[in-house]
Amino acid sequence: MNKKIREKSINNVMKLNKALEKSLNGVDKEIIIRLDKSIPLINDIGKHLINASGKRLRPLLTLAMAAQFNDYSKNPKILAAAVEFIHTATLLHDDVVDESNLRRGQKTANMIWGNEFSVLAGDFLFAQSFELMVETRSIEALSSLATASCKITQGEFQQMQISNKPETSIEKYFEVIGKKTAELFGASCESGVIVANGNVKQQKAAYTYGFNLGLAFQIVDDLMDFNSKSNKMGKNLGDDFKLGKTTLPIILAWEKSNSSERKFWIKTIKELKQEPSDFSKALTILNKYFIFDECKNKAQEFIEIAKEALFELPNTKFKEYFVGLADESIERSK
Repeated sequence: MNKKIREKSINNVMKLNKALEKSLNGVDKEIIIRLDKSIPLINDIGKHLINASGKRLRPLLTLAMAAQFNDYSKNPKILAAAVEFIHTATLLHDDVVDESNLRRGQKTANMIWGNEFSVLAGDFLFAQSFELMVETRSIEALSSLATASCKITQGEFQQMQISNKPETSIEKYFEVIGKKTAELFGASCESGVIVANGNVKQQKAAYTYGFNLGLAFQIVDDLMDFNSKSNKMGKNLGDDFKLGKTTLPIILAWEKSNSSERKFWIKTIKELKQEPSDFSKALTILNKYFIFDECKNKAQEFIEIAKEALFELPNTKFKEYFVGLADESIERSK
């Protein structure tokens, strides 16, 4: 990858964070206030995961979309805090379902406090997010994020239904990640424009940008399970493979595999009868059919749709940052 492109992309993300530093600090204060009002254990669990949440990309999108309309008021901050609570709740529930023990290099909440407390803490954060949304007095913003929350749960159910099924269609896979991942990206962007009084076209454009960014983001996450650099993100190499998760690389490999290779996928993904050397064999098959390139190309298609949607939004410095953010999401896999 061209070094100048990498530096420009990362620089755009840093500029976005710097431009919204005061707003992000306001979001942190809202989060702390809400958690401090809860019982001590929920406070501990919530802060543990939020402190390990990385870039806080989704609330950042909410703030940036509102900032395009010069809205730095309390409402975008409240919505951004709600978005972070929704996302954190889904992570708590995900880690219980997946029996994960590591997230971003730290022990997961369920490993520290147990599944029961993690699930209940996630439920509390979901409830708290709706309380925050109501405070904005925007029915439209509430509707956007509430719809996304419902679809996230639907996506979680559907992901479990396609698990251990490498024969899953690409269309079904995109339906699942659209609900599970992309919907919250889309709603995070859309709600920011809504509270900043952007028009309907601008709201839809913001949603389209976020939704397609989310699709690309999830594809790259799928790729990182097979990438030796994944551990820098706190993700164990091969975790998805070991769980038999049906991700885009697996689906594409199944479609192209010969009968012998399909028997391998049946053994390792459907039946979860894995040997230590199987992950290496999986990589060999994926490389044989250039699956990684195909996944990256598909992610790039979604990124181009996302960037095209930005034409409807105001010509501010934030539009440039959104482009940089989109490009940087692809670079995570390189």
